Amino acid sequence: MDTAAIYTLLDELSGPLGSGRFVRTAGESPAVVSAWHGAFAALGLLGRDPQRALELLEGLYAFNQLPGGMLVAERALTPADAEARAGEIGEIFDAEQRSVVTAPPVAAYAAARVACELGEPARGLLERAAEHLDAIWGDRLPPDTPLPVILHPLEAGFHGSPLFDELVDAEDALEWLEDAGTLVRSGVACKMDPDRALRAGHPFVVEDPVFCGFFLLALEEMRRAWERVGGAEAQLTKLRIRTEMIARGVIERLWWDAEEIFVASDRARQKPLRAVTLGGLLPAACRAVIEDGEGKQAIERHLRPGVTPLWGTHGVSFNPIARDAQLDPLQVAWRGNAMSPLTHWVAHMALMAARRSADARAARTQLEELIELGGCREFYDAITREGYGAGTELGYAGAGVVLDMAAREDAP
Repeated sequence: MDTAAIYTLLDELSGPLGSGRFVRTAGESPAVVSAWHGAFAALGLLGRDPQRALELLEGLYAFNQLPGGMLVAERALTPADAEARAGEIGEIFDAEQRSVVTAPPVAAYAAARVACELGEPARGLLERAAEHLDAIWGDRLPPDTPLPVILHPLEAGFHGSPLFDELVDAEDALEWLEDAGTLVRSGVACKMDPDRALRAGHPFVVEDPVFCGFFLLALEEMRRAWERVGGAEAQLTKLRIRTEMIARGVIERLWWDAEEIFVASDRARQKPLRAVTLGGLLPAACRAVIEDGEGKQAIERHLRPGVTPLWGTHGVSFNPIARDAQLDPLQVAWRGNAMSPLTHWVAHMALMAARRSADARAARTQLEELIELGGCREFYDAITREGYGAGTELGYAGAGVVLDMAAREDAP
């Protein structure tokens, strides 16, 4: 695959945003600054042009960060863009076109990676990312638990995950939008505060392996970044303590021993939400979890190319592959036989953490083959390899993660 074409795509999808830049999710999408997609695009740019990655994340933080440090998941450039995006994802925007939900802190992880690469020129970005993680720690930890919670399935990134089936009973995308809208209104009534949500009976207060996994990845990488730029000893100590607490919480609260994978937990009802998904392997990409043993168990059981249910002939799926079914494009996102650039990136991260570099390269190569065959798309059918979701001939920015995968393989 011509990876230069992916770099060119990211450049073509980007535009100015104040003193920084932003990237559209896809060529035909509304002009929305997405903390999720923008962070992955920055990771894709990092290996070739760290300065451009810095600009992208600076634009994201300047535009999407709230005064208290929290980063909103999306913010539209205009009211018309917000209206168009709400038609796709639900009524999540306030009067300033900012979403009322946040996203997994991929942006903080990406900012730390940029700071590790650039050093002092990225100090300002690193400070914003530190405020972001402090806000999650301060605003999303309910009483008596070491793990942050999400208050809406959109805050999981992989929002249609079967992990949430007990809490969001939706048969198709339209029904999911209706249920998600109800959750938005309930969450806003609780001011998106976990303690209030628990007292008021908000039906979605969840410890999620994806959100917690990215939080832990960001804490680990931020410590490395502050060591690179010369952070205060108190800052490094705080990050070390928080890393240990989150890793311990993930292992103690989210580990499903029978299937050897991490799952979500319904904080309100104090019960696990169990399903095997690729999201349950994201904590296994964290050094603190790998060192404790559960991470390697999860990777060994669920990431064997062409053998295990999550990894089929053509690539890595978010869900166990049903070999006699085809992906239904009308389903809620992240259902069925959904392979994507992000599923391959998660698998690659976990495999590199487990030092299974040959299998990690296989995951990247399969993604390259999918892009060559079906273009830069949000999803691919695990059986037919047909492309779905965002992205047409104009491209999908999430495909940029293939550049990050290759760069990580080449890193010393």
